[in-house]
Amino acid sequence: MTKNEKIILTLILLLTLAARLYYIYTSPLLKFTHDEIGYYEMVLRFFEKGYFGYYSLGSNAYITPGYPVFLMGVYLLADLLNSGLLITVRTIQVIISVGSVFLVYLIGRKSGGRPVATLAAVLAAIYPSSFMANNRILTEVLYIFLLLGYIYSVIIAFEKQGWARHALSGALMGLAVLVRPAVAPFLAVPFLVQFIARRDLKILPGLLAAILAFSVVMSPWWIRNYLAFDKFIVFATQTGDPVLRGTDPYDVYDRFGPSIIKNVPRSQRANLAVERIKEGFKNDPVLWTKWFTVGKFSYMWFKPWGMLTGWSKALHFWVFVVIGWTGVFVNLFDRYLRWPALMVIAVTLLQLLFIPIERYIYPLTPVMAVMAAVIIVKIGQKILDTVYLNR
Repeated sequence: MTKNEKIILTLILLLTLAARLYYIYTSPLLKFTHDEIGYYEMVLRFFEKGYFGYYSLGSNAYITPGYPVFLMGVYLLADLLNSGLLITVRTIQVIISVGSVFLVYLIGRKSGGRPVATLAAVLAAIYPSSFMANNRILTEVLYIFLLLGYIYSVIIAFEKQGWARHALSGALMGLAVLVRPAVAPFLAVPFLVQFIARRDLKILPGLLAAILAFSVVMSPWWIRNYLAFDKFIVFATQTGDPVLRGTDPYDVYDRFGPSIIKNVPRSQRANLAVERIKEGFKNDPVLWTKWFTVGKFSYMWFKPWGMLTGWSKALHFWVFVVIGWTGVFVNLFDRYLRWPALMVIAVTLLQLLFIPIERYIYPLTPVMAVMAAVIIVKIGQKILDTVYLNR
């Protein structure tokens, strides 16, 4: 980086830090959601009673341990600093979110150079939901940082090769999965794409290194679950809940009919979801096909996470969705940005299986900042070139 580039990047990061710190210290506290209550009480129970359980009077594996362990570390830090747990969490999440803006810059710079990197970082910095996310005791902020770290490490690994770089990407994927497991299948996607494109078995050492590093990171969780429950639990046991919620076409919040999840034992929810999907496609294939495609897509993507103003909704839709998705398909052919573009597609397709809420898509918005920045800069350069030629 040149000196001027470093100065501009530093200014972006410092302004982002200042704005987000100001927000968390001046905005009113938000009412805890169901998940936030679960995380908060889980940490307190761990230190008071010594067991790791989410909404439980005993140990369970209902959620993966990444975010609760993070909260436990913050709890100890807050105690050391004689500070409140909640404000300490929010402050640390602000710092982590600034790190995510830095990673957005690095990802954008790999393909589009400084103009794309700068615009992408600015878009990620000003995205309104990212301010609210720091105030929430939820997985998003930590997950986004780890996910972007994984994406950047994959770009570097396939650019320079070497098993150590692929191992790093596998380890970062493991950390991200411990926070939110839905992205796990993507670990093999870059290698599969490379093999289909080149039919080159030389990618195998990299794949094995990534899988091994991923397994090393995941192994404490796997061992704990086997010792505690006498069975192998890969990620978590909550899958049935979001899958079942996603089998109520256009009524995922139980606004128009009875709850499909109430009084259904957790152990039966996955099976009931499968039965509902089978019956739905059999009895009304048009409705269920629309729901599992454009219906869920619109629920997830067409509005930002959180109750936001009109301008922020317009920014989200036109820049992060319309221009962003255009960038996704364009960047599938870019040697550097094909991996984040594929990530957006893969995660979106996977989420179509679950409850379609915008919060689950929010972690992709920093990637969409890069996708949109590429298109905006290319259009801008075309306009400038045309103006220059016509002078």
